[in-house]
Amino acid sequence: MRVWGAVLLAAVLASGAGAEEAHAPETSLSPEARPDSVVSTPTETTDVAAPEESAEENSDGANAPAASENDVTVIDSGPPLPARIAAEEDGLAACRAELTKLGVTFENVPAVTDPKDADCGIENPLRVTALPGDVALEPAGIMRCETALALARWSKNHVAPAAAHLPDRGALSAISQGSAYICKRRNGSPDGKISEHAFGNAIDVMAFQFDEGAPIPVEPREREGTMAEAFQDAVRATACLYFSTVLGPGSDAAHANHLHLDVKTRRGGFRLCQ
Repeated sequence: MRVWGAVLLAAVLASGAGAEEAHAPETSLSPEARPDSVVSTPTETTDVAAPEESAEENSDGANAPAASENDVTVIDSGPPLPARIAAEEDGLAACRAELTKLGVTFENVPAVTDPKDADCGIENPLRVTALPGDVALEPAGIMRCETALALARWSKNHVAPAAAHLPDRGALSAISQGSAYICKRRNGSPDGKISEHAFGNAIDVMAFQFDEGAPIPVEPREREGTMAEAFQDAVRATACLYFSTVLGPGSDAAHANHLHLDVKTRRGGFRLCQ
């Protein structure tokens, strides 16, 4: 009996030692709760999980999902501006057809680009030589079709009729322009925002010529009290019916000797006429 008891006691002790070894007490401290005021900010080397992607959508990378907000700053790296504002083929065809209907003399010319500035140029330029009624554009101007259409409608509907009220000058024979397409910054500045001329959206009108009598140059004419002043005021005011920007004498020093006309698109259809 004593032998059996000793064996049983040894077994109990062995079992207790194994249990203690299997369930040793933890020696590491539990992590403290993070204060509510602490915000985790990813560093440059932090790996951010990409959003779920569709193999079909990303087969060519064209429709890759954008990174979630605050992961990256998305930068617009689209095509140069001439491509972004180029007219759709249907719209371009309709514009050219309207020019032909109005009697504008023009020809399609190759795309205009500038090796020094990708944002200068015209995707589908026209070279315009004459406006409705065989009114010459001197010299011929390179521009977008939308610009040519605005110029043609203004000349036909308002400039030519206004000329009919001038004594001893006869019918409108030509519109003299100083620049249509040209790659430059606004107001001839070496830097700053690019001009609408650089996209073929603008034309600068310097003077109006007639079958008889002296031409009428664009110049400051405030309180001149002449028919030339009345004519200049009339054509300048009506230009804003066709162009979204009209600047001239009195607007600033840069526009004292011409009318700057352009078809820039602004939010809400806003028109700047000064």
